[in-house]
Amino acid sequence: MLQNYFTIAWRQLLKNRAYALINVTGLALGMSCALLIFALVRYHYQTDRHHHHYDRIYQFTTRFTSSGDNGSIRGVPYPFGKAVRTDHPGIEQLAMLEEWYSPLIVVPVAGRPDKKIKEKRYAGAFVEPAFFRIFDYTWLAGGPDDLGQPGTVVLSENMARRCFGRATNVVGRTLRLDARIPARVVGVFADYRDNTDLAYPVMASWASLKEQRGNRPENEPFDNLNGSTHCYALFNSQFSAADWNRELPTFVKKYNPKNAKETDYPAVLFSTMHLSSELGGVGRELLVALIAIGLLLIGTASINFVNLATAQALNRAREVGVRKVLGSTTTQLFWQFIGETTFIVLVATALAIGLFHYGQLLAHEYLSGPFRFTFYFTPSVLGWLLLLVSSVIGLAGLYPALVLAGFRPAVVLAGRLTTRQAGGISLRRGLVVAQFAIAQLLIIGLVVVARQLHYVQTKDVGFRKDAILTVHLPDSPSQDRTKMSTFHHLVAALPEVAKFSYSMAGPPQSNWTSQTRVRFENRTEEEPYSPQQVWADADYVDLYGLKLVAGRNLQPSDTAREALVNETFARQLGFDRPASVVGKVLYKGGFAPLKIVGVLKDYNQQDLKRSIIPLFLTTFAYGYYSANIQLQSSNYHRTLSQLEKIYNQVYTSSVFEPEFVDQQLENAYRQEQTMGKLVNFFAGVALLIGCMGLYGLILFMVAQKTKEVGIRKVLGASIGSILWLFSREFVRLISFAFVLAAPVAWWVMDSWLGNFQYRIHLGSGIFLVALLTTVLVALLTISVQSVRAALRNPVKSLRSE
Repeated sequence: MLQNYFTIAWRQLLKNRAYALINVTGLALGMSCALLIFALVRYHYQTDRHHHHYDRIYQFTTRFTSSGDNGSIRGVPYPFGKAVRTDHPGIEQLAMLEEWYSPLIVVPVAGRPDKKIKEKRYAGAFVEPAFFRIFDYTWLAGGPDDLGQPGTVVLSENMARRCFGRATNVVGRTLRLDARIPARVVGVFADYRDNTDLAYPVMASWASLKEQRGNRPENEPFDNLNGSTHCYALFNSQFSAADWNRELPTFVKKYNPKNAKETDYPAVLFSTMHLSSELGGVGRELLVALIAIGLLLIGTASINFVNLATAQALNRAREVGVRKVLGSTTTQLFWQFIGETTFIVLVATALAIGLFHYGQLLAHEYLSGPFRFTFYFTPSVLGWLLLLVSSVIGLAGLYPALVLAGFRPAVVLAGRLTTRQAGGISLRRGLVVAQFAIAQLLIIGLVVVARQLHYVQTKDVGFRKDAILTVHLPDSPSQDRTKMSTFHHLVAALPEVAKFSYSMAGPPQSNWTSQTRVRFENRTEEEPYSPQQVWADADYVDLYGLKLVAGRNLQPSDTAREALVNETFARQLGFDRPASVVGKVLYKGGFAPLKIVGVLKDYNQQDLKRSIIPLFLTTFAYGYYSANIQLQSSNYHRTLSQLEKIYNQVYTSSVFEPEFVDQQLENAYRQEQTMGKLVNFFAGVALLIGCMGLYGLILFMVAQKTKEVGIRKVLGASIGSILWLFSREFVRLISFAFVLAAPVAWWVMDSWLGNFQYRIHLGSGIFLVALLTTVLVALLTISVQSVRAALRNPVKSLRSE
């Protein structure tokens, strides 16, 4: 029986090749996109689920509830772990971790220059040994037992190969962290699974951190906060997360009494961190949106199948009537048509898997950040694929099979079956509306994302960004002023260099956040918010084109003596006139009083997702880690070569890594850019599937109206009127689809734009573009067959009837 069903299905495909091609291609496109989306979503939901105790691992976070600093970050104070151990010894395991960005490893090589390895893709870390009792690692050699000692390090298998050319027999070898700190390799672990947020290829002992960052005592105040300092815990029945949250107010009052009303440290289940956008994760909203797009694409492909199957029902009505007269039952015919659908879906599935593998290659090349993924066919994945195929068979085949199997032989064989009885014109209209509503929803999203990205990349952010590059200085507790002076002198002497400046973290919007508490003038309390602090020399303002609205620029100095504040900071201090704050004094712990000598016009120190916050600039040469260089030559290749030669001459143990400022700012919106690429692609696929369906329906309509077109031409109808005959209904349906899609698209995109403090306006022009694009593409699709029908000789049309 099954063989008979599939034989008939194959013959039908050969007989109606255009119908088969449209259905197979449409279903394959929809299913391949659904597979890609499933792979990406599954990748993120499986992140770090391989750890044995993942459901008991928690990460401590810092939550701010004051009016100026609402929000949460993953960082905790440096002495946090010691305080928790002292007060709550019942916690099963607790480990501190300090992320180490762009780690530099120097490996001594006998008789040759040292090997320098700079890791930009991943951060390193300083960890306590308990970290490896919380998280699972497979050890190829050695282990973390000796990691409690200073000057020890463990490496991933790949990092060991990069350092020593092999991953075996390396325990006991030595290297230098940041080219300064000697460290002995005590273990090598297997390379990471790719779906982890803990991809640290080099992890040094927590005790080594004091040498890398300077002497940080564990009794430093809790209001010194660094976003790269993390704390993990393994809770159990002896002390649970609920116990911690209940005792948290007492803990905060004891260790951070000044900020007890506005700061606390909730423990968050680690398995939820990756999907928390508030804490820097991917965000469930994004994944839900992708799932919705996948379902919509499957839906629009299935709509094609239903539309074309019901449109072809008249052509197969006589076959059904004859089969029923010869004894076939309705149930047998139903399963025959389901069998045909299954055959088409299986062919489409094979094509979809091929497209999916190709799509994976494109994803690795063009997608970045949270949109990168790796996918493997596992038993659970094959189960999901079976569910997808079954669902498509049900969506696409159930209604047409019921319609075809339900024909009455007396009506069919008597020739009294109408188009409405053979599948429902109103249903096809409704499905076309749904299909193009989906396409227009995605097109509106495409236009909004593209315009918002253009806006944030071209908006005047209040500082210069063209022809400026930054060069990172070696990480050290305190910069070498002699080397800095030498580097400055040699670079400034180059004729291609216009200006030079040192700063803490390069340009504004560099994603470096350093906030601190300050006290103003004679006020007894610190300000209830934490302004951003920027360490920069006296040339920084001129190089980046920052504008002074009152006072003067900073005087050259190696230490912090003066300060520039922005307009927002001046207003929050209570001064509506910027000039009124000049001459006042800021007090910051550990520094001499800072005299305010000028007020800067507000500029976007952070990206455009956030509003302008209070900030101040002051000189502090020992904390400069970036050189800012403005170029006046278009021959960047030659200039970069000269700069690299100078850098290697001065900083012999470091690595020259220049970055242009405009590229850094563009990278700040890489996630949005990648999302834009995805929306563009999926919108194109949805429109293509919809137009393929239209093409199939027009083929059917032309065949049905051959005689009518011939009569109209004989009576004098123009080609334009015949084109309108075929087009008018679809234009009305697409317009109605727009009425349905526009409100939904406005709601979705307005919510997305809510992530930006500075955003475009959702004007009518955006929606008009989507409507006109859809109508134009649909008309072009329709006109291919409509023009052919309109140009056909009416004598031949009427004779053929």
